[in-house]
Amino acid sequence: MWTYTGIALYDFYHLPPLLVIIFYSLGYPILLISYILAGHLTDSIGTKNTIVVSLFLTSIVLFLGFFLTNGICGIIILSIQAFLNSLYVTSSSTATGTLSSPSVKDLLLSFSRFRAGINLGWVVGPIIGSLLYYYIGWNFILLLGSLGNLISIPIAYKLNNTKNGNNGVNRKYFIRPSKYLMEIILVQFIFAFVSSQVLFGFTVYSTNILKISSLLIGYFISLSSLLGAVFQEPIGRYMTKLNLKYMYILGSFVFSMSYLSIFYLGNIVGLTMFIIFISLGEIILNPIILSISYIVSYKYHSKGIGMAMGSTRMAEGLGRAFSTSITAYLFSIHDYEISFTLLSLVGIIGLIANRVIYTSLEN
Repeated sequence: MWTYTGIALYDFYHLPPLLVIIFYSLGYPILLISYILAGHLTDSIGTKNTIVVSLFLTSIVLFLGFFLTNGICGIIILSIQAFLNSLYVTSSSTATGTLSSPSVKDLLLSFSRFRAGINLGWVVGPIIGSLLYYYIGWNFILLLGSLGNLISIPIAYKLNNTKNGNNGVNRKYFIRPSKYLMEIILVQFIFAFVSSQVLFGFTVYSTNILKISSLLIGYFISLSSLLGAVFQEPIGRYMTKLNLKYMYILGSFVFSMSYLSIFYLGNIVGLTMFIIFISLGEIILNPIILSISYIVSYKYHSKGIGMAMGSTRMAEGLGRAFSTSITAYLFSIHDYEISFTLLSLVGIIGLIANRVIYTSLEN
């Protein structure tokens, strides 16, 4: 669905540019509010119940979207879906952590499998979506999404329903983040900020400068998801036997420096190296960061793990949203090479220079 949302706003809903800008601008307050609510619900009604609620309500909203084809209705439907998705992201991440023992290496394997499933969805989903969009239309993508969420509910019911919060009357809807959680929030923001360039900076640079076909760019993005789906779990299992501190440094370096391969080679070989290296960096870094996020939440916010995990996932969402704006600005004032150099420097300095990751991995 997300792959074709931008196209649908213009071609299916026939929205003028101003309303498209308004739609994407709504993403910021939606992220802030939804992740706060997601953390609260995860702690109060439990991980399983929050997942079921998000799946059920998303199914209803997407089903309504099949019939409501007006442009304004489209904005409302897609905004609500984005809101509900935050509930699912927070509760599923927290549930993944609770299914494992609270040690970095055990969590690393759990979150590696978690990410492998997500990447597999990103391999299959856009292919199915492209066929549906081309042959029968956008609203049938919404209908299939509605049915998919509905079918997933019985699977979610097999989970344990873990509650973390105090169910008293004087419930706290916010948490006071520890200094360790604040550092993790910053790390998540930087990580998402840099990784999001696969969907924007990479696409713009490849089509505008290297003159690569947009169809070929789609294959490169699918390749990134395929690499994650195939190698995330076995690499994650192998990493549990290694020194994770050094793996984190290696992942940070590979992840950030992958941007330099694009314009140093300036051809399809550079694009291929970029996709391979940034995928490898994500395979190494993503489960480590998620594992440390859960460890910090568990250790310092035991009565509000959902709220703490929601805060880190909110930082990830804001990083992805903010990256598009900043990169567009960099592209407007610098040439593309300088912009990617700046992104590489931000990534490697920001990811390596944080104390909480090293402390957690050493302990």
